[in-house]
Amino acid sequence: MKTIIWMEMLLIGASILIFRSVWTFLDSIAWASGGVGLAVLLVVGIVAAVLALRSIEALSGKKGEKAEDE
Repeated sequence: MKTIIWMEMLLIGASILIFRSVWTFLDSIAWASGGVGLAVLLVVGIVAAVLALRSIEALSGKKGEKAEDE
């Protein structure tokens, strides 16, 4: 297999470990386990996801335009 595939698999495994660690950490904080804390974390997560997706879309669009121009 190509090195890039192994690195992608490693990234997926690392993401799982990070997700599990953050989940456990947030469970240990009383504020994050309450209703208000969960609502705040949900809103922050949604905003972060929308910003990331818009940035990815903008970058992908620029690459697509570049490829068409060349």
